[in-house]
Amino acid sequence: MKRYILFILVAISYTVISLAQTPSWVSKRPISDKEYIGIGMAETKIGDYIDIAKTNAYADIASQIATKVDSEAFMQTVDLDGKSRQLFEEKIKNSMVAWIEGVEIKESHTGDGKYYIYCTLDKKLYKKNVEARRKEAVEKGLDYLQKGHDAMAEMNLPQATLLYAKGLEIVEPWTFLNLSKDGMNIPAELYTAYINVFSGMAITTNTANIEAETFKNVNIPVAACLSKNGEVVPNVKLKAVFVNGDGAITPSIATDYNGTAEFYITNILSNEKIQEIRISVDDSFINSLPDSYRELVGSDNLPTAKVTVTLSKGATTAFINLNDQHDLEGIERHISNILSEKYFKISEDPDIADCFVDISTQLDMGEVVSGVYNLNTCYCTLIVKIYNNQTQELLTEYSLNNVKVLAPEHNTVEETISMCIREVMKRAKRELPNKLNKINL
Repeated sequence: MKRYILFILVAISYTVISLAQTPSWVSKRPISDKEYIGIGMAETKIGDYIDIAKTNAYADIASQIATKVDSEAFMQTVDLDGKSRQLFEEKIKNSMVAWIEGVEIKESHTGDGKYYIYCTLDKKLYKKNVEARRKEAVEKGLDYLQKGHDAMAEMNLPQATLLYAKGLEIVEPWTFLNLSKDGMNIPAELYTAYINVFSGMAITTNTANIEAETFKNVNIPVAACLSKNGEVVPNVKLKAVFVNGDGAITPSIATDYNGTAEFYITNILSNEKIQEIRISVDDSFINSLPDSYRELVGSDNLPTAKVTVTLSKGATTAFINLNDQHDLEGIERHISNILSEKYFKISEDPDIADCFVDISTQLDMGEVVSGVYNLNTCYCTLIVKIYNNQTQELLTEYSLNNVKVLAPEHNTVEETISMCIREVMKRAKRELPNKLNKINL
């Protein structure tokens, strides 16, 4: 009987101790009219579980604050495509946690492989701190908004965009508050102004079609004018690139005081009959913006223009000649494929071809490398010379000298030559096009 009573007492004591070890706030959130209460938890098997639990407790407090404020005026403004709203909602959520001030850690508890933390934030202290932050955000945001408007009045779009973006960065942590002044919602105004920088923009060109010849420059420049709502825009870089065909064009350039940028086609590198150049705002305009806001400027918001390039005669023809020094038999087919891929039309008649392509190769046998399998060392040389067939001027020359190839000793001559061609062409495919791109007839 005594043992039974003792067992009951021990069991009761153990139960009391266990209950005392697990605070009530772990399973049931306390309620307070004077404080926001945040409970955070993280599994102890995670290395930084204390910091994670603390962050979760702060987020718990932030979520309670967020339900008591109104950010719809701003959110309705950015809810144009859903993507913008999602971006800002996530940024606001993260910012709230970072900007909560005056949080106190009351207790912590570890049990069952989990770490719990109990935090509080005095509501009066929070209200005092957040009001100071709100006023600061309103004043600074309004300042950047006005400076952005001033830049827009001067049609300085790059500067205006940066100012609006900077203003958004300033107000962003506080957009869950009412950031209005004189009936104006500052974040909404900044966002609208930022997006509107890119609206009404257009690029027009001095010509819609240009005649050209392969491997020749075009004397007439492509002049592109950038405007916004009919007014020319200076100091914005434009770029011109081939989107069909291929060629060399002068690099990106800023529009002048007339909103105009001129581009010169210095070479046509494709034999396609119809080619196309696209002119658009240079990437540097977007890349100069804060990372967070680049994605708000979709490609659809930026203007483009196109210019068609039409070859005024057929593709430039080339005749391929095999030099007497030609050991790598069959490599000419691979060279021909590179030349005809976009540059030349291969001609069988040397008298009518525009260009004369001379190919010479050499294969020298070297030492034998001994091992489980003996290997022959081969040294391969390739020389490609391209001439103007009318003037005999050397247009370009490409050479590979003594490329080392190891071939099994038991290989036939044909197998060894095939291995050598494969190794030589690995480099030629990468390097020869760079030489062809510099040809100018």
